[in-house]
Amino acid sequence: MELFLGAINGNYLRNITENAAQDTEEVLAAVAYATDNSLLFDWCIEHDIPLKFWGRLDSQVAVNTNVLSKFLQRKSAKFTCKLVEKHHAKVIWWRGYGVYVGSANLTGSAWNTNVEAGFFIQETDIDDKLANDLLLMFSVLDKHATPLTQELFDLMVKRQKELAMKKPDDKPFWENSSINNWSGLVTTSPKKASDAKRDSFLSEWYSTLQVLRDISGQVIQPENRPTWVTDDAPSGAQADQFLHAFYYQKTFEGQKARYLDFFDRNKSNPDNARTDALKWWASLKAAPQGEDDMLNTTAPFLRNALSQENLPTLKYDDFKEVCFSVHSIKDYARRVRNSSVGLPSTGAAYNIPEKVAALSKTIWEQRTDAGLDVKEVLSYIFYGGKLNELPDRLWQAIDDPKFKIDGLGISALGELVGWALPDHYPPRNGRTSKALKALGYDVTVHVQ
Repeated sequence: MELFLGAINGNYLRNITENAAQDTEEVLAAVAYATDNSLLFDWCIEHDIPLKFWGRLDSQVAVNTNVLSKFLQRKSAKFTCKLVEKHHAKVIWWRGYGVYVGSANLTGSAWNTNVEAGFFIQETDIDDKLANDLLLMFSVLDKHATPLTQELFDLMVKRQKELAMKKPDDKPFWENSSINNWSGLVTTSPKKASDAKRDSFLSEWYSTLQVLRDISGQVIQPENRPTWVTDDAPSGAQADQFLHAFYYQKTFEGQKARYLDFFDRNKSNPDNARTDALKWWASLKAAPQGEDDMLNTTAPFLRNALSQENLPTLKYDDFKEVCFSVHSIKDYARRVRNSSVGLPSTGAAYNIPEKVAALSKTIWEQRTDAGLDVKEVLSYIFYGGKLNELPDRLWQAIDDPKFKIDGLGISALGELVGWALPDHYPPRNGRTSKALKALGYDVTVHVQ
């Protein structure tokens, strides 16, 4: 985490955009005031990075009309602007690179000359709780926003002229039919806020689960199954590897996944996109990226190791092998800070096996606030109650310190659930969500 104070400590927000392009998948920006396109908006266009922007809606035209005009001229679903009453946040998330939370608006003075203060948190340091809170904030803003239309733009142009002539009349402005009026947040207790986060998570999780189950039901049909996939492979595992192949073979352009471009293309008809992808999958004469090995060797190992009978007595060497077999854990190990997994800084980069081994050891040695180890936490999630209530226990392991193990986030736990119980809960991780997004499903892509 770095403190950004501009000229005071030499950390300018432009330092982020100068380095973030390669790793940024999309930008989510909730910044109240915006007057300068060159700071962020032009950068997103130049690098072809999708942008969702929420600015402030007020009678003082907090988002300048030259900024609004830029969005209208683009006429792109990848470049959206919405305005929200009672919005005063300054948060920019370069997803894949990191997030800024501070005081700076999207103005030249804020980025260059004002005394502004804020923190930049690298993507590797964004844990599930922070990510969930950020996504919830964007969701709340979106729910109460007024989308940018020509009518709203015309209203803002008119209002800007009235302000210049010093003839403002607020009443007609707020009564305009193009505005979605919102009274703002109401005071809630911490418990109610926590319940809202839980409900939001479970709602999204269940809806995505049904999509995965639908795909699981289709991918096992003989006409949709490649000849090298055995008919006894669990449906959830087959769905996972279908999505794995689709994501890596279809959405990448060079080193960058363009799954959001695919989303814009397919969101109007995900069923057609899914049908076409299944035809492509069925036609494959060989596994493109080791999907056959995952289905025939790794998946049975994981299911056995994580079974109700074997999990309580799992040894560390077997747990380490589990970590090496789970995509989301390997992916997180690649990105995690060395110091977070007990690796000293030697000046030389650690390879992926070294990072995964260090992460597995860190997870193995941890205890929750209630004294539970990783085996006990996983046993509780998988087998600690009714099968249909498993998502509730999954949420506890994400949010409740009594069950939370650092290093095992939503993606890792969602994938582990799927390998342990593939007939009921298809594996879900960040890559799964990106593949579903590419097929046109509006799902949440979690961080870890």
